[in-house]
Amino acid sequence: MTANPLLATTARWLGLLLVFAATAVGAAYPSAQAVLETDKTIVGEPLRYPDQGPAKVSAVIVEIPPGATTGWHRHGAPMFAYLLSGALEIEYADGRRVAVKAGDALMEAMTVAHIGANLGAEPARVLTVFMLGGDAEKVLVAPAPETPPALPGATRAADLVDLAVFDPRLKLDIRYATADNFMAVAMYPAARAWLQRPAAEALRRAHDRLRAQGYGLIVLDAYRPWQVTRTMWDRFPKDRAYLADPLQGSRHNRGAAVDVSLYDANTGAAVAMPSRYDDFSERASPDYAGGAPAERAARDRLRAAMEAEGFTVYPNEWWHFDYRDWQSYPVSNQPLTRP
Repeated sequence: MTANPLLATTARWLGLLLVFAATAVGAAYPSAQAVLETDKTIVGEPLRYPDQGPAKVSAVIVEIPPGATTGWHRHGAPMFAYLLSGALEIEYADGRRVAVKAGDALMEAMTVAHIGANLGAEPARVLTVFMLGGDAEKVLVAPAPETPPALPGATRAADLVDLAVFDPRLKLDIRYATADNFMAVAMYPAARAWLQRPAAEALRRAHDRLRAQGYGLIVLDAYRPWQVTRTMWDRFPKDRAYLADPLQGSRHNRGAAVDVSLYDANTGAAVAMPSRYDDFSERASPDYAGGAPAERAARDRLRAAMEAEGFTVYPNEWWHFDYRDWQSYPVSNQPLTRP
């Protein structure tokens, strides 16, 4: 059997270290605290050192600022990681998540793509040690997962309808088809709004109620492909209180949620609300007590009409309404194709 050059080199260095320690302190070798002992990566891959020379060890300290991520990636060689400070949440393409803090150590996944997110208030500093051989790459960019979760009980047949056709009185202002959104880039190929048929019928009834009061509905978003939710989650980890977890899928991904506001039926002008759309602050709460009285009255008028027809307002967003039984629909990644 041919000797592994990396293992041989490591053994020689360990031997020299032990000789040095014994010479320096005699028989009283310092006590040691085990950090990690394993023959597998964190996702269960058996460790196998590169058998192509020359062998090389590379140690790098990586710093991830608060609110930042590593991006999706994998490794071309075994990598030992030790968190020096801060904390990270690591998500793997197989659906698991692991929280690590200062003092934690692991052998990172190699073939399974993963992403690290710093959800804390201080930088996360990670000592990474790569056991390389030949031309092995330390880090390889990997695509984000492309398959939405299959959730038990979500078996209802989808019946998405185009709201612009279903109720032509609706005004469409689909922000994610433009760069005028918190992502600052167009996420949809076209300004389209789809909704499951029962929800669309309820929305039309709510619209009837508002038209009788002199108002109309502006649709800001409806069905959202799962991949868009995945991208939002990965890019803005600090704003996750306002974002849907892609491992569970959002109500938008099911076509059972709609974002709406009001317009004046006489003038066609948008009605002022306590906050702008996609505002990640307390002003976006449906129970926010600040702002102008007329703005709060308009928000409450919208909520009353929607709730009367079976919708429920989302706790952090006055514009977001979920239709009843949204859990029964599967999470979808069907693209919003151009008309």
